[in-house]
Amino acid sequence: MKKDIQSFFDFERSDAKLAALLITPTFLLVIGVVAYPLIYSFVMSFGDVEFANIKDYNFVGISQYVKTFTDPDFIQSLKVSSYFVFFTVLIKLVLGTLIAIMLKEKFVGRSLARALIIIPWATPFVVVGLMWKWMLHSKVGVINYFLQKLGIIQDNIPFLSSKIFAMPFVVTADVWQGTPFFVIIILAGLQTIPEDLYEAAHMDGATEIKAFFFITLPLIKFPLFISAILGTIFAINSFDLFFVLTKGGPGNITTNATLFVWNNAFKFYHLSYASAISYVILMFSMLVTIGYVIIMRKIQVE
Repeated sequence: MKKDIQSFFDFERSDAKLAALLITPTFLLVIGVVAYPLIYSFVMSFGDVEFANIKDYNFVGISQYVKTFTDPDFIQSLKVSSYFVFFTVLIKLVLGTLIAIMLKEKFVGRSLARALIIIPWATPFVVVGLMWKWMLHSKVGVINYFLQKLGIIQDNIPFLSSKIFAMPFVVTADVWQGTPFFVIIILAGLQTIPEDLYEAAHMDGATEIKAFFFITLPLIKFPLFISAILGTIFAINSFDLFFVLTKGGPGNITTNATLFVWNNAFKFYHLSYASAISYVILMFSMLVTIGYVIIMRKIQVE
């Protein structure tokens, strides 16, 4: 009996050693790819490092962080990010809920519709950006073509170089690409609601609208908040669509915070300032997430 127990623990120890051996390369890779750049950029944010003298580190304290709150260009980029976050998350929540409700119902081709709805979300951001850039092209874009055929416009409109249309169409492209993600989460929540609740509500004379507000909406609060939190984080960190569609133009109308970081790091070579901005964005994202969680807990308690 003692030999069996001893052999069991020897086997467990050998398994643990093997697991540690197998996970070590991945662990080292994570440290090299994630942890080291984070630590290095954090240290750099307290210095004054330019690309031309990247080896020269001059400690300047929190001056780079102070600069972020006095830089009008960065404040403008925060306004662009706030506009983008607000409208993309709001529209995705509304559309995602409506589409999820439709996909919950039984109809011919529902399985195919559920499969097709994932395609925009599975498409890489760069591909989505190039696709929308082609559709919005001022000379060969299909949107200008159809608007002219319908008699809505006479001349081609340069949507992506227009101060009026550039930002709304960046929002539109992101909504098209990201709404399926919201649909998946909300649909999963809808499928957990017992049908008996709806049957009882209809027997009491409740309309579909009342059933939605008094049954569906309260029971999918958690999926909605999860969608909102993740959607907000994704929107704050959005870079690809802005870069591919407008590169921040015209002027700085569509320069969001992450694109502003890229410009400072790889266009103007202000590496320390770019690092400081990155951590300001990170702190902002964390505060927003904490705010969502606090609101969600209060609603759950109520």
